[in-house]
Amino acid sequence: MSDKVIRLGGSHSGHAASIQNLVSYSGKSKGRKFIVISAVPEILQLIRQTVLEVFSANAGNVDEKLISFYSKLTDENPSETYLELVDLLTGILRGIGMIGDYSAALKDQVISFSEKLTAEIFLAQFKKSGVEAEILWPEKLELKVTPDFGNATFISVNKKKLDGLQSGFFLIPGSYGLTSEGKIARAGKTAADYTAAFLTRELGIPGLELWGLDFDFLRADPEIVSNPPRIQRLTYSEASELAYFDHYSFHPRTVEPLETEHIPVYVVNTDSGEGKIDTVINTETYVEPQIVKSVACTDDISLLRLNGPGVGLKPGILAKVTSRLNQEGINIKSVITSQISINLILERKTANRALDFIRQLGFSAVQDISVIDDVSLVAVVGHGMQQSYGVSAKIFNAVAQHKINVVLSGSGASDLVSYLVVKSSDKEKSVREIYKAFFNPKK
Repeated sequence: MSDKVIRLGGSHSGHAASIQNLVSYSGKSKGRKFIVISAVPEILQLIRQTVLEVFSANAGNVDEKLISFYSKLTDENPSETYLELVDLLTGILRGIGMIGDYSAALKDQVISFSEKLTAEIFLAQFKKSGVEAEILWPEKLELKVTPDFGNATFISVNKKKLDGLQSGFFLIPGSYGLTSEGKIARAGKTAADYTAAFLTRELGIPGLELWGLDFDFLRADPEIVSNPPRIQRLTYSEASELAYFDHYSFHPRTVEPLETEHIPVYVVNTDSGEGKIDTVINTETYVEPQIVKSVACTDDISLLRLNGPGVGLKPGILAKVTSRLNQEGINIKSVITSQISINLILERKTANRALDFIRQLGFSAVQDISVIDDVSLVAVVGHGMQQSYGVSAKIFNAVAQHKINVVLSGSGASDLVSYLVVKSSDKEKSVREIYKAFFNPKK
């Protein structure tokens, strides 16, 4: 059988043409079609916001709002299962408001409803497109994950249940599974890509298909650079690097299950049912003539800086810092060091917490520990940087010629990316000038 695993984003729930195109495209295959879905963004946001409001007894009529989503997107009355899910969710939310407890495990359970409700919406949409689909709940599939709530890793799935399925369309709510204790644990925000990748490997399917992306793999942020071209070929590493930036919508862990088996990822164009491929992601290292494949950026960083003449001489400082932040669940995006300074790039919301924890360590060799907030990260991504003469010079000439102050830079640690930390006010100018240096060079 020519089985397929296709990731379908919740943003397609209101686009009948996109779903019809998916049915037309995937229907050409006679095998089983496993459609792994992510949540409708508005439903996910409503649930997240409602949780915050239940503590102030101001949750509002969340049940009515969820029911209206179904009717708005399908032009039908909610299914019985959808209503049951809404009742179950609102009961849990009332319990949270009463006891004032919202553990990581409970949070994953609550957020999983966004995908469960979305599955019912897509079920109705597929039926309107002439397809009788079936929902395969992760609980039924015995989709097992580690108990790392909010960042779980997929471990196993009941292959006998999957192998026993006949040809047809199957909808799978993505992003969560069950721990060994039977608790729901999510693999992260919008992790349906990762879920689909895991199932692709477990089923022995030769390729993972993503039914479009909310934000395509482009050469730069289209909000900054006008009409940047699409990137047609990426390696696993390049795609994972770009996934951490605001203007891409690809889960960075997607490639994990695929690498050992060299399974490619195909981003399929949703504008027709022809299956046109926009971007291919695989292990093949393809170095383009201009080397750089994308100029990416994000404002979601702060610098945690440790300065002192003994930083480079005193052993163990960096190890203690990273160990403490790991204990507190604070993710480090990157580390750039010198003999007198250690700079950690963190998510902006975690920086001040991290500062408090590191100050408690009491390093005698560190004279100053501080956080710098008004900065942005610009990444120049593409394999071949170390082997290609003049790439770094071109990057720094582009910013220097336009009087852009680089707060911090890091290159050479990888053949894949060079980082520039600049003032937030210089971010857009930095992206435009570096982009022009590589993609619009002067004749």
